[in-house]
Amino acid sequence: MEAEEAQRKIEDELRREEEELEKPEEEHQRLEEEVGRDTGEEEEQRREAEGARQKAEEKASHKARELQEVEEESPRSEEERKSPDEETRRNGEEALRKAEKEERPKGKPEGKPLEPGERGGRPRDTAQDHEKQPAQETKSRHPKPEIICWKRERQWILGVEVPEELLENSGLVVLQNASSLSQDGYREGCWRLEQAFGEVVVHWNEGEDEDVRESKISLSEEHCLLFKLTGQNQNQGRRVKFPSSGSHLVVVPETWEPDEALSGSPPPPEPVSLAGYKAHFFDFEKDGDRKIAFRTPASGSLVIQSKVSRFEPVGNRLNDASENIGPLFGERPPQIRALDDQAWRDSKTVVVGEEGSGKGRWRKSFNPVPEGTEQDLPSEVAAKKGGWYFLRFYDMNDDLIESLDFRFICALREIRIPQPFPLPFEDGHRPVRVEFLHESGCAVQPINGSASSAQIEYENDKTILSIPPDPTCDETRWLVGPKGGPQVEVTILVERLWWAVGEEGNAPSEWEDQLLTLPRDDFAATSKKALWLRLPRRRWVDRVLVGFEQPKARSYTAKVMEKTVAIPLRDFGDSQKVGNRTQEHSFKVWIKRDDGLVEKVIAFIPAELLTTVRQEFPISRLNLAKISIPRLASVLAGLRRVTRGPLRLLIKEVHHEHPKGRAARRAESVEFVKKALCVIAFSLELGGEEQSQILSVKNHWIVKARCARDEFPEVMSRLRNRYEKLKTGRAHQAGSMRERRMAE
Repeated sequence: MEAEEAQRKIEDELRREEEELEKPEEEHQRLEEEVGRDTGEEEEQRREAEGARQKAEEKASHKARELQEVEEESPRSEEERKSPDEETRRNGEEALRKAEKEERPKGKPEGKPLEPGERGGRPRDTAQDHEKQPAQETKSRHPKPEIICWKRERQWILGVEVPEELLENSGLVVLQNASSLSQDGYREGCWRLEQAFGEVVVHWNEGEDEDVRESKISLSEEHCLLFKLTGQNQNQGRRVKFPSSGSHLVVVPETWEPDEALSGSPPPPEPVSLAGYKAHFFDFEKDGDRKIAFRTPASGSLVIQSKVSRFEPVGNRLNDASENIGPLFGERPPQIRALDDQAWRDSKTVVVGEEGSGKGRWRKSFNPVPEGTEQDLPSEVAAKKGGWYFLRFYDMNDDLIESLDFRFICALREIRIPQPFPLPFEDGHRPVRVEFLHESGCAVQPINGSASSAQIEYENDKTILSIPPDPTCDETRWLVGPKGGPQVEVTILVERLWWAVGEEGNAPSEWEDQLLTLPRDDFAATSKKALWLRLPRRRWVDRVLVGFEQPKARSYTAKVMEKTVAIPLRDFGDSQKVGNRTQEHSFKVWIKRDDGLVEKVIAFIPAELLTTVRQEFPISRLNLAKISIPRLASVLAGLRRVTRGPLRLLIKEVHHEHPKGRAARRAESVEFVKKALCVIAFSLELGGEEQSQILSVKNHWIVKARCARDEFPEVMSRLRNRYEKLKTGRAHQAGSMRERRMAE
């Protein structure tokens, strides 16, 4: 009885130990079902379960040996009872090891964690939780070779770009129309095209079994290749199917001519690496309806219609005037917005990566959510805190359908530029205050010479710039970013209009914001003189009006790729104003802006004095010290009585500067003499109904006034500006109020 009781106790304990033995098996199976969890945690739990199982096995084995010693009378029956249980356990362990081996991908070492996309097992979330997750999936994309172009030594080179992931593979061969292409010696991973048509095939070996893979690219059979240009210097591009916004390069046979009636006048073509071909530039505005059109010897005409961009980056866009580079965003990366309902459904993959040339630059691909309008970028972009990035959108065939770029800097919140009235005031343009609002520790540094001319004031979370009234400082470039972190180039543009007179085919190097004096000889039919306008930027206006009167003004087109406009003065040689030599005439410009048509007098044609006066009183230098100030003041008083309107106000202002008493003998009185004589000369030039009474001034004062006009042109310029201000006081007052509102 005691033996039987002991046997039952040992059997009960053995069953408990066997149940303990089954728990590690269940734990192991559960871990396999949760294989989607973190690999490190999974491996640790597997090792713990394995240890628990081994410990349970040892304990069970020890109890079994005790049972054998107690069951000396019935060893055979006990052994038969244990054998099926042990066999079942061994079979289960063997099946588990086999399943683990089959689930592990080929070529992966057993101890290496699986990539997220390669792990087996069910997902950790429930079916309900899975439905709540967005469909966007970040993954590694197998990039395809693409057709690109780049500029080297004034020549455009066309080639095939092979992704970095394929360059290390064996058996890499690039063919075009069954002929091998040569690898470019200066640009890594690129093979130069030999023709602009046909098919490009890239072969390579992949995997342990060296499986042969290939990728094919079909080129246009129309001998026409279209590239979307990128980069700050627009010196590289990527092949696209249709043009959208931005700059594009079209490579066509050199016998083709641009159809200017359909596509406008493009810049002169440039050479390419393919014999018999030329590269043409076309620039497209956002939401524009421009075409690319050529006249061909064979078919007569080829037209490529532009397509509206289907995507755009949106967010905290900052005030930046950089051209040929993506928009700038502050505080965080932008989102990507689809501009039509079908855009995301047509996009299989989006690739975001660091812009620029060179190997090893970061990039990431993801599958967009088909529903919805805006998509977030992968979190890795925000983690980089700033930089310049590209966005490439690929369709279901992995063909590029659109490309964009953008910049962002997390440390920068806002850029404030109170844009002034673009036309100068009486005393010329004025300094402009620019503010960078940023995090503490963010630096704003000049990176070109003109930026160094600005005054910089640093505060804890703000940097203040004072941009001087200098045409070379209207556009300045700055490097912005935290010290030791990513930095982004920013362009500050102050919109100011400047002008100058120069040769028709040679733009001036110096510009003015004061009234110019135009001799009548500059308007002769054989004259090469031109009035040049310097616009703030390209595409600032489409056209300008120039002339003496608005109804008779001439229209001049501002070229898309230039920010200067040349106005030949001979175009106005037949004007009655030029022929009328007895009066002064204002030369004006009209510019259409958002708030209407803006008028500005930028030059004048002076009146010519009577020939008898010139002959009787030859020009001689003035001796200002010998001129009687009281008598000169009397002449001004007489002129004021016979004039009216803005001229009378101008003479009155000068007369009020008359120094009296002892002040008349001081050196400051010289300035009054200059201004008084110049205002007399100015009155004689204006003429009008009061001309006969003005000429009643004694001849010796007329001669002195004429000499002062020639010797002190800066005084004459100030008087003319003041006169224009008095004449157009209401317009000037409106401009001043506008400036104050912008400053506030």
